[in-house]
Amino acid sequence: MIAAMEPIKHLALETYNITLNRELSINEWAQERLAFGEPLWLFLSDRLEPNNIFNFFIPLSGIVSQEILLHLLSVLTLVSTLNSFEKWIYPEIRPMWFLREQFANKKLTVKPTVALLSHQLSCETSGGLPCAHSMIFTVFVLILAAHVFIRLWDRFIAWHSPWYRCVMYPVIIGLVVSMWLSRLYLATEFLHQCILGSYFGIRAVNAFEANIKYLFSRPRAYAVPAVCFLGAFAGSVYFIKLHFDMDPHWSVRQAFKWCPEPTYMRHEASPIFALVRDLGNLMGLALASPLFDLEVKESTFWRRCRVLGTLEFVNYGLRVATVKQYGRFAFLSYEFSRNVFHSLALVKYVPNFY
Repeated sequence: MIAAMEPIKHLALETYNITLNRELSINEWAQERLAFGEPLWLFLSDRLEPNNIFNFFIPLSGIVSQEILLHLLSVLTLVSTLNSFEKWIYPEIRPMWFLREQFANKKLTVKPTVALLSHQLSCETSGGLPCAHSMIFTVFVLILAAHVFIRLWDRFIAWHSPWYRCVMYPVIIGLVVSMWLSRLYLATEFLHQCILGSYFGIRAVNAFEANIKYLFSRPRAYAVPAVCFLGAFAGSVYFIKLHFDMDPHWSVRQAFKWCPEPTYMRHEASPIFALVRDLGNLMGLALASPLFDLEVKESTFWRRCRVLGTLEFVNYGLRVATVKQYGRFAFLSYEFSRNVFHSLALVKYVPNFY
């Protein structure tokens, strides 16, 4: 049986490598033809990365409405957790790693004819599939667009025209495709990783919206053990990989191996950090459960600015003061606690000051 599977395995691996080699040409095309938009591509990948969305854009949405903040934080936390677990369980190779592995492979007689330029933002330390930027940004844009459209629909009769809806769809698609091009230009992802990232994000949103009443009605006694179970599952994956002689830190080692400058790598992009961040945000939501019972107070615009600004100033200070010199366990524990505090304060305690 095992011998019969070998030709199928060889065919699948060969097909996969051919696909990646062809997709490298798309990355090369993006770098050659889209260089004029480099400031935009750098802005999208740097300023709109997942960490910035959680630490800046989601709190910023609370100035407009606590309902939008709660919706964004809950959905994006679940989507980001799904993304982090996929990369933790089975990280896929990135374009720059694949290209340089091909050139370093002495057994490979035919070398790729593609040349890619490495940028500072190209030194990612997690796997490529699904693209976290595409997945989280797609969900962020969809939810934000839905809230904006509903508010304009309620306030202006002119927005009842189907013309505005037809305009909104190309705008959303254009923003998402721009993020794809940004990742392709920086050679951080293959095209299929970007497309699947957005697709998985959309499917996750659909599943969330279909079960929102159930999820928001879960009591704390149910939600907290569920998050603890996810943490235990993440830990078990680590030891299972060690048992089967698989490197749990494979993606980080690939980044160290092929990044031209080690200082370009960011600890907040590592798969373990992403898992700790997402589980921390989930734990904050779990401690605030049931989310349906959270009080939503009306307040003035400037009061919301002051309260949220104070919280984010404190959160920024905590981020800057992250303990990195006391070992990995202390660092991850600190980041987990900070994210628990941040998400819990955003959804439960901040509204009390409005």
